[in-house]
Amino acid sequence: MYSKILYPTDFSKDAQKALTYIKTLKHSGTTDVVILHVIEHSKIIEYREIQEQIMEASEGLIEVEDAVKKILQKVYPQLKKIEKELIDIGIKAEIIVKEGVASKQIIEVAGQVDAKMIVMGHTGKGILEKLFSGSTVRHVVESAPVSVMIVK
Repeated sequence: MYSKILYPTDFSKDAQKALTYIKTLKHSGTTDVVILHVIEHSKIIEYREIQEQIMEASEGLIEVEDAVKKILQKVYPQLKKIEKELIDIGIKAEIIVKEGVASKQIIEVAGQVDAKMIVMGHTGKGILEKLFSGSTVRHVVESAPVSVMIVK
């Protein structure tokens, strides 16, 4: 039915629940999962602000590209773990990392990879996500080119 699924993750509890659900879809014909993580610009800014406080500008600020690399070094092992979990149960998995606004990147990648469905958690980790009660999810549901399944 939905052979190729896009799974956006921020590693939150809700994202983990969505992954658990995706694993059950293998029995319904899911063969491929694209694991997407979006490094939001707000995270890069937070990283720079923390570094600024620690270094007190003694060595200068880290460049944006370097901040992205540092963030990627932290998230890549988590993405590889998810990829392995899927491969171990017989689902082909691919990892994509993007920068930008999560909802826009999710919608864009869904079209690029020809996903048949997006499966995602209800809310994410961020403070803004909690304040706006899943605004990324809302934007994806409103604009996605394919079906969106929200796992609560």
